[in-house]
Amino acid sequence: MLRYKEYTWLIGKLKAGKNVNLWGKQDIGKTFTVKNCLLKDITLKSVYLNLEYPFSVAHLFDVIPMGFDLYYQQDWQNIVTELSEGFNRLLVIDNFDRLHFVSDSFSDDLLRLQHLAKLENFSLLLISRMPLRCFHFTGFANCFEELELNETNTWTFGK
Repeated sequence: MLRYKEYTWLIGKLKAGKNVNLWGKQDIGKTFTVKNCLLKDITLKSVYLNLEYPFSVAHLFDVIPMGFDLYYQQDWQNIVTELSEGFNRLLVIDNFDRLHFVSDSFSDDLLRLQHLAKLENFSLLLISRMPLRCFHFTGFANCFEELELNETNTWTFGK
């Protein structure tokens, strides 16, 4: 579980429409913090997606608009336009580092996600085991602020 100082920083960034890559080693509490705390503590319309294998990346781009009640939108640019209007929204993509392995068109998929990352009233929260700079797509990584979960900023509870 993320400590209070970092947790309030994270909430503040997401409410302000910023994008965050929440990363750290396996089993440190990233998913627990987001699913059991963050999504209950914020008032943003949120969609949580998990990229655990097996996963179809094409399905990701169908689920995003449906999660935000855009059932009849077909063109990605129209979806981006619709998501840019109205109240702040949050898209959480868990196990984001798995996208690298399941995508046949990784750079195109990052470009589509980058359209969302650049929106003013839309936040992307990526949960991964590595920082975005490891993907070597600088343009995409520059849209995000990083928060590493480690032993110094988390509470650990016995199993």
